[in-house]
Amino acid sequence: MINTFQGIKSAAGVSGRLKYINKPDALVYTKNMFSFADDIDGLNQEFTENVKYLEGARGKNLAFSEILSLPSSNNVSKEEEVQALKTLVDEHIRLRGLESHLAVIAIHNDSNQTHVHCLFSNNPLFGTHRHRVSNKEFLQSQQKLEQIRNKKFPHFTPTNHYSKKLEKRIKLAEGKMKYLRGALTEKQKITATFKHALTKQTKKEFQTYLKSKNLIVYKRGAKTIGLRDLSKRKNYRLETLEKGLRAKYLGYEKTLNIKQQKQKIIQKSKPIKKTPPQEQQLKKGGKGRGR
Repeated sequence: MINTFQGIKSAAGVSGRLKYINKPDALVYTKNMFSFADDIDGLNQEFTENVKYLEGARGKNLAFSEILSLPSSNNVSKEEEVQALKTLVDEHIRLRGLESHLAVIAIHNDSNQTHVHCLFSNNPLFGTHRHRVSNKEFLQSQQKLEQIRNKKFPHFTPTNHYSKKLEKRIKLAEGKMKYLRGALTEKQKITATFKHALTKQTKKEFQTYLKSKNLIVYKRGAKTIGLRDLSKRKNYRLETLEKGLRAKYLGYEKTLNIKQQKQKIIQKSKPIKKTPPQEQQLKKGGKGRGR
């Protein structure tokens, strides 16, 4: 469905994209624009002028481009595919809240896979804030649009690509975010919290710290040890979080048990303080013998 997302920062980039999508035999139409669909210079100028309304517009994207496509194995006519793409573009605009943005839409049906190019302004018409979408939100929009297509066009080849793999794709996006920005994923945050807990000197301090982070240790059978996130009701095996983390915890637990046993032995082996005979007599009789 939504195959690509690309930000465009320059007027030259917008102009190049407009020229490409306005190729012969393409069905091109616009939304919230005054220029005709084939007026490349006029459309480009509108995108350029509109971004000036952004607060601190320097370094911002002028526009962003997306491609929506249909499965290539549909047993339907090109006309039906074009009408379906028009409907899906409208649904996409509604789902993403782009109703007030400048938009140039070009449907290409000259290939085996009918698809549509969408060019949107970075901010709404005369808008002072740019449109933002996270990786997760973008993946969710792919999923919703796929569900809408399957429901509204059941005679098309149904797919379950985005719905089935959304969670996996979100995890991949988290990994990419870590690589690009040095950010920590949820698993890495939990691992770091657990490692800090292993520095605590007593079992009580260890448990108290983890509970303050909504985490507890759980054991299943003789081998499985993990952490349960109480707020999200989700379990994480220690070995899944990080290889060797289970062994670290077992070593830490063994150290705490040894300390506890030594403490008990010390308490038991303390000598009982005996009262000297003279002090006992003073306590019983008071002053003792006089001369």
